[in-house]
Amino acid sequence: MKAMSTLRFELPRIRLARFGDWPVRWKLLALIGLSSFFSLTLAATGVIVSDLVWYKRAVVNSVSAQAETLAAVSGAALARGDAEAAAQVLAALQLRLNTRCAAFYVAAGRVLTTYERPGGEPCRMPLSEAEGARMDGDELLVFRDVEYGGRRVGSLALRQAMNRMDRVLASTGIVAAVLAGALLLGLLVSARLQRVITQPLFDIVEVARGVTERRDYSLRALKSGHDEVGLLTDAFNQMLAQIERTSADLLRANAQLQLEIGEHRQAREQVQALNAMLELRVARRTQELELANRELETFSYSVSHDLRAPLRAIEGFSTALLGSHHEQLDRTGRDHLQRVCAATRRMGLLIDGLLNLARTTRTEIRGRELDLSSMAHSVAREILAAQPGWAVQFDIEPGLLAQGDPSLVRTVLDNLLGNAAKFSAGRPGARVAFGSVREDGPAVFVVRDNGVGFDMAHVARLFGAFQRLHAAGEFEGTGIGLANVQRIIHRHGGRVWAEGQVGQGASFYFTLG
Repeated sequence: MKAMSTLRFELPRIRLARFGDWPVRWKLLALIGLSSFFSLTLAATGVIVSDLVWYKRAVVNSVSAQAETLAAVSGAALARGDAEAAAQVLAALQLRLNTRCAAFYVAAGRVLTTYERPGGEPCRMPLSEAEGARMDGDELLVFRDVEYGGRRVGSLALRQAMNRMDRVLASTGIVAAVLAGALLLGLLVSARLQRVITQPLFDIVEVARGVTERRDYSLRALKSGHDEVGLLTDAFNQMLAQIERTSADLLRANAQLQLEIGEHRQAREQVQALNAMLELRVARRTQELELANRELETFSYSVSHDLRAPLRAIEGFSTALLGSHHEQLDRTGRDHLQRVCAATRRMGLLIDGLLNLARTTRTEIRGRELDLSSMAHSVAREILAAQPGWAVQFDIEPGLLAQGDPSLVRTVLDNLLGNAAKFSAGRPGARVAFGSVREDGPAVFVVRDNGVGFDMAHVARLFGAFQRLHAAGEFEGTGIGLANVQRIIHRHGGRVWAEGQVGQGASFYFTLG
């Protein structure tokens, strides 16, 4: 690893708003100063309180001793009731500056003589109390019995000024001076010692700044010890090493990515060129296909229309020949002419189917809401009117609605309901049902019958033009109806499919978008 020399970190002269924004050096000094201040203050408070307690005890002991002495030398005077001698004894209290007043009481509790410090405030002496000492505000009262000849002849009372506030102020001044000196000395020592902690951190900060500004991940911080800061330095250097390796990997990956991007861009340009070429070809093919479809539709319409005239002529002459020369023709000839007439009629139906198929392709769809139930009832009545011999019962679900072109959807129902009736009419109990089934997505409509059905192996042929699953002799038809249905359904964006079984009927499903 690359080692770097120790860097000096100069604190910027800025206005700090919050403690959290202070430099580490200032925080350490502030914490050391505050902790030292509170510790010394607590210790000073203890010293002052202890001194005050000691002072009180000393004053009580001193005054009590003085009272003992005065009581001992005044016994004879109190026994004689000599007030002058007792006053001379109390005069000795002038030497005690804090003694405010004193008094001798004779045995009956009468005041024999008193003492007040000259120039002092008037002093109120209490009544004689039992021997002892007590505090009266900031003053000490001491009571002592005076004995003479083994008997009590009176008592002494002293009032001593304590001046505790003066004592506290004096002690506080001394302690404050000591506290300020100790705090200042502690801060000076801490200011020197905190560099041992903060300087390695400042070194890490300088390395981090160099990494950030120059993107030089080869820089390393200098380790100064094996403590937590040393562990932090190791972790920081390991992180820089990992970042350096990762950066090198990223540079290599970026170079590879740029190469791949260039290749992808070139491939995309080639694909775009191919797509443009394909779109042009598709457009051309589509145009050609549309033109071919239009030509095919025109051709189908023209052929269908032009075929009608010769078919009418064939059918007309064949019918006239059968009517006018019926007797001249033998049975075989009449059969041949009847077959010609039937073929021309079938050919006419096929031409009509082709025309309908071409018309379905060209018709513009005009969608609106349709009442399929009402439309199905109308179709069913027309079917039964056209085929009175069909004994078919229609079951139509009410309230079936859909969006679509009225004429085209009517064609769908004509074909599906007509086919269902046609293939069921010859069976007992013939029934045709029109309804809907519940599925996700668009509504699904279904036409069901119980007719002859069909083989599902041939279901793919159902919707092809001219495809029939039953012989023409069994059921009439051209094979165009279902192809027309499929085209109409697809033009509406829907789908159509069928299910069936031979001898058990068929079901035709469709959607309209």
